[in-house]
Amino acid sequence: MKRILILSAIAILTALSSCAFRSEVVKTTPPAKHKVSYKARDHFLQGLYYQQEGQYNEALVEYYQALHFDSSSATIYRTIGENYMLLGHYEMAESMLKKALHLDRNNPRTLNMLVECALRQGDNAKAARYLEAYLKVRPYDNEARQMLILLYQQMGKDLDVARQNRILIQLYGPKKDLLVKLVQIYIKANKFDLAAKYSRAILKNDSTDSRSYFLLGLIKEQKMQLDSALYYYKRALKFRPAFSQALERMAFLYETQKNYQALIPYLKRAIKADTTYNNGKIMLGETYFYLNKYDSARTVLLPLLKQPDVPLGVYELLGRIELSTKHYPLAKIYFKKIVKKDAGNKMGWLLLAFTYSDMDSTEQAAAIFKDLSQKYPKDALIWAFYGNTMQTMKNYDEAIKAFKKALELQPDNESALAGLAVIYEDQKRFAQCDSIYETGIKRLPKSAMLLNNYAYSLSERGKDLQKAFKLAQKAIQLEPNNAAYLDTYGWVLYKLGKYKQAAEYIKKSIELRANSAVVIEHLGDVYKAMGDNEKALEYYKKAYDLKPDDKKLKEKIDEISK
Repeated sequence: MKRILILSAIAILTALSSCAFRSEVVKTTPPAKHKVSYKARDHFLQGLYYQQEGQYNEALVEYYQALHFDSSSATIYRTIGENYMLLGHYEMAESMLKKALHLDRNNPRTLNMLVECALRQGDNAKAARYLEAYLKVRPYDNEARQMLILLYQQMGKDLDVARQNRILIQLYGPKKDLLVKLVQIYIKANKFDLAAKYSRAILKNDSTDSRSYFLLGLIKEQKMQLDSALYYYKRALKFRPAFSQALERMAFLYETQKNYQALIPYLKRAIKADTTYNNGKIMLGETYFYLNKYDSARTVLLPLLKQPDVPLGVYELLGRIELSTKHYPLAKIYFKKIVKKDAGNKMGWLLLAFTYSDMDSTEQAAAIFKDLSQKYPKDALIWAFYGNTMQTMKNYDEAIKAFKKALELQPDNESALAGLAVIYEDQKRFAQCDSIYETGIKRLPKSAMLLNNYAYSLSERGKDLQKAFKLAQKAIQLEPNNAAYLDTYGWVLYKLGKYKQAAEYIKKSIELRANSAVVIEHLGDVYKAMGDNEKALEYYKKAYDLKPDDKKLKEKIDEISK
């Protein structure tokens, strides 16, 4: 007699064929004994003969005759179900198999066939329920358990997959591959305590397992325990110095803390362990860049240019270094290499535009920003950059349109708010200027730039000086070492007649930025107001040296000199 068992997982779950059913012999639990009907036995044996000959319909007739004489036989119901399966009538087969199971509970052969019926009908959930019941009877049937795991994976039931893996651990012990799967599932399900538990179980057997330390680091990072996360990333890198994922997470955390120096030893160890680890070299170059160690960054990055396929990140970093050191022609070369290799590289185009802007090639910068605004019409930052360029070129109508477009897309775009307010101020549209500042500060209450600019605008107009004082004060509280903001605060104090305090803050501004003609002129104005014409003349002359075309400064110098 042909036997039926669970087919292979791949065959059942992909394209079920109509080939003959085969299976290994499965030992069954004998049903409860009952009185044998000889007529039922004779019909059953005749049915077996027909089934063996492939005459399944004739076999069914005999089996039903047997059932007429013995309706309490689980074997007869199961064999009828088997014949229906051979005929492809899976619903009828399932119905008969359920009756067999009712008479002979936990029969593995019956459960086995019920699983196949459910799979043939495309009901994975039902198949999983039958498999669960089957595995209670045959817990060591690994083929069946792997099929159940596959079904749960296909249904997206990760926690049921985890439960089956835990059962495997109970049956066979804490194997590493099973523990790793559990950790991954629990991290995905945000069950971090369980993920940590099984990560530690891995480390209990292998204290050098870098991946488990890395996973513990991820768990700690998710729970915002950043110091602990760093500890585990360091442990991972101790046993595997070039573990890129651990290095990248560590780099992210140190960069967030602006603790770039702490990252350098780990990057150097990684590069020493794997001299082909180019991503580590790029990260090291970037770290030196953030530390303003430009020569060290160049030393790391320049050899990468000799490779046949240079990563675009190398060109970007080298370009940013040259842009920061005002080597504009070289920066331009690097950024052009990026956009030549990848014409759709938005960052490459932006950096090239910034370079042109810093080179005072504003028309070329404007052309790039305009082109980008057409390619990326939903990018508020690009519209803001385009507006800033138009503002520099004194094309105020175009700048206003660009800033308004940026604010339409991103109402709290700081650059667009500040730029629009400055244009309205220059055009003496003070009501609109103040309205923009008020709106901007409401949206961005911690924007030191908007607070400072509004305070300076009010002070220049001599309007609402107490309000200007509070705005400027808040700006320097947010950024106490910003030279421009210190000057504004001092200038507001000057307007309020507090000359001694004004001089104190404007001097601090000059200490931080010694070459600003406007700020130096402000200090001259303060000394003049204090009656110290000698000091006033000294600072006016310093400002005039920096700005020799300023007619008002020349008039101030001439007035005091007379």
